[in-house]
Parts: sequence; C-alpha cells; structure tokens
Amino acid sequence: MSDNKRKYAVQRPKGSKWETLSLVDSLGQGQQEFRSAVSLHGTGPVRLIQVDFVSDEALADFDWRLIELHDPRKGDRPKPTVVAGSERTAKPPARNKAGSAVKGSKGNAPDEKVPVPVKTYVIAFMFGAAALLIWALFYRT
Repeated sequence: MSDNKRKYAVQRPKGSKWETLSLVDSLGQGQQEFRSAVSLHGTGPVRLIQVDFVSDEALADFDWRLIELHDPRKGDRPKPTVVAGSERTAKPPARNKAGSAVKGSKGNAPDEKVPVPVKTYVIAFMFGAAALLIWALFYRT
C-alpha cells in the first residue's frame, strides 16, 4: 500500500458517530495532534487511528486501526466484545452437520443465560383470553 493512501486521524465522539479533529500524513504528527486533542478535549474519549484508504477514487472507502485511545471513564463500563475492525477478518463460528454453531467455538457462549420476558407473555395471554371471553359473551351466534 502506498504512503499517500495511509493517513492518521484524531477523533472524538459526537453523538453516535466520531468527529475527525485532524487528518495528517505521518504517525509522529498524528501523535502530536492526539496529545493536543487530549489536552483540549480530555474530559471525553479521544482516539488516534490509522486510516488506510482502499482506493483513490472513493476516499470514503477505508479500513482503520486503533493506535491510541484516551478514555477518562476507562473501567466504568463493560469492555466491547468485538475489537474495532476485527469483524471483517473474524472467522464464523464452527458449524456441525445440522447447521448450528458448535458449543465452545469463538464468539459463542453456550452457558449464557437469556432473560425471558415472562411478564409480557402473561399480559399478552390475559389480553387474548379477555378478548376471547368478550367475543364469546357478546358475539355468539
């Protein structure tokens, strides 16, 4: 990959997306911009990423890799289950002949408990039973 396709971006979150504060050509310059952004916007997360543009024609098409992350709330929330960018290279979980995922394969938690919304099911059943009872009382032929 040629050097003109690789850039370094300093970003901070803005809503549900990341706002690019600066886009530079070298890693050293990117690290300087990162330190500057941390001093200015240090109360929130700031990241330095390596941006590799896939082609010159479409600059919106790129791959990226995290270089540095400043997060003042580190440890206050659960860690992400997928590392940024790894979902493209991750292998799908192993499958058996029936087509279901094999227990214990990467990305599959066989002992994970899933909460069942029992209260919602009971309310839906009671509503259906009441509707059937009302229909039977008023609209029987």
